[in-house]
Amino acid sequence: MPVETHIIRVADNATLSQVEGILRSLLGIGGKVEIVVQKSIIATFNSDHIDLIRKKQGVMLVGGVNFRGRKVRKVVKGSSQ
Repeated sequence: MPVETHIIRVADNATLSQVEGILRSLLGIGGKVEIVVQKSIIATFNSDHIDLIRKKQGVMLVGGVNFRGRKVRKVVKGSSQ
């Protein structure tokens, strides 16, 4: 299977060691953690390992993300003088 971008939702009651275990598993399978925001992790990894991540304690949801070629707009904050 190809390398794809996934969103991983961490359970609200997950402990710090469970979150560290999830991140170590991602790095162990050759994945790349793109961003971590609150209880969500966006990571790129081979889809063959999706079941391994789903079975980790503290994981609530794992799903694929498709950006469909959309451009990300650059946010520019202007200042007035």
